Amino acid sequence: MPSLSIVEEIEDAKARQSPGAGLAAGTMGGVELMAQSTAGIAPSAVMVSGATLVAASAGPGTLYSYAVSLGVLLLVGWCVAKVAKLRPGEDLLSHITAAFGRAVGFVGSMGLAFGYLLIAVGCVAQFSQYTKPLFGVSPPASAGAPGTALGFTLVLEIVCVVGAAFMMIRGVRVSAWTGVVLEVLSIGAIMLVLVLALARHGFSAAPLMPTGVTLGQVVGGMVLAILGFVGFESAACLSVEAKDPQRTIPRAVFGSALLAGALYLCSSYAQIVSFDGAEKLAADATPLNTLADGLGQHWLALAVDLGAVASNFACVTGSLTAASRVLHAMGESKLVHARIGVAHPKRQTPHIAILMLSAVALAIAVGMAMGGINELDVYSYSGTLGTFGYMVAYILMGLGVPVLLRKLAPQAGVALAAVIGGAVALCLAYVFYRNVYPVPAWPTSIMPWLFVGVLLIAAAWYAAGPARRDRAGEGVPVLAESAG
Repeated sequence: MPSLSIVEEIEDAKARQSPGAGLAAGTMGGVELMAQSTAGIAPSAVMVSGATLVAASAGPGTLYSYAVSLGVLLLVGWCVAKVAKLRPGEDLLSHITAAFGRAVGFVGSMGLAFGYLLIAVGCVAQFSQYTKPLFGVSPPASAGAPGTALGFTLVLEIVCVVGAAFMMIRGVRVSAWTGVVLEVLSIGAIMLVLVLALARHGFSAAPLMPTGVTLGQVVGGMVLAILGFVGFESAACLSVEAKDPQRTIPRAVFGSALLAGALYLCSSYAQIVSFDGAEKLAADATPLNTLADGLGQHWLALAVDLGAVASNFACVTGSLTAASRVLHAMGESKLVHARIGVAHPKRQTPHIAILMLSAVALAIAVGMAMGGINELDVYSYSGTLGTFGYMVAYILMGLGVPVLLRKLAPQAGVALAAVIGGAVALCLAYVFYRNVYPVPAWPTSIMPWLFVGVLLIAAAWYAAGPARRDRAGEGVPVLAESAG
């Protein structure tokens, strides 16, 4: 297979790491990678509150927002799978760097890590929201209402993050299996509520053929719809730890996206029908609890809450696991401090990156709670902002696939890769544009610009790298800039 100079440099950088600093290479099978991607998505957590948030923007076009988002992200999955087959054992940072060079790879990977971090923040808040009813504490009844029981909220968020950090440091297989078991239990409780609700209200074709839906509504709902899928590519961040990554990573990526898409479409349809319209659904912060109570089965509402708690905990572990692998790769490549690229000598997990990310996620979640922002709004705001980070990484993957194919395997269909990758980039760029213009309501209006600021800070950090290394006496970076 033809090789790139940048690929060789990355290989050399990894080879220079001490034996005790490595991850648990080749230990995760296909089922465990699927578990990681599923935990990163946390489909049951999205089923609990995602339809409410999407319906607030998309209205009767909620199902269309989910369907189009699924189509776009399956194309992203095709790009990830294509590159994973050509470059087994490499992570997303390596793929983007190999296609566009070190600078773009750094900025794009920072965007991805930022996305994982913000999704974890939202799930920490949701963990608190759905734990409260189990202790008899009522969460806010709707979005925009002030938070409740601040002291209890802070305790719950600390418990969530500390527990997740402990699981992640213990081992990637432990956290992955914990996540998938919790997800199965959560989805079971939610599906029971939805089936019973549909049995009471009956089926309707209205959500499938809504009237008065505009393109702006569908696209406006896509950011939060995409939020429901992000993390499906997280198996690719564990390429070093994967067995047979050419086969297992594509299967995990596609399988988790298809599973999540099917669950979201069914869940959104059932909730819209049961609430007699997307508008009524959008006004309820805890729609599944409302449906369960409406069935006269309060125990089912508590089961949904318990399932949501489990799913959000799994999402925190899945998201921060993937983010820690991104930072670990950056540390190995000297894009950030080299200590971040060191793994635990016994557990073979990037414990420094995990602890750092966990502390930041907890600080953000606690800060927003102390600011009086309720948990559903924390999830909406952090999720919207974090989704932009994923979108940048997805756009770069789409644009990078034909570049890598042309260099590594020109016989593998560069034209098709250019069409699919270009479609991914155009679709996601248009979604970003429609979240800038027409100008949305506050505070959504500032979200894109906050994210642009994050990318500019990342670019400035990279540009200042040589001077920073000179001051630290580190000399020449491990990875040289590649022209090819």
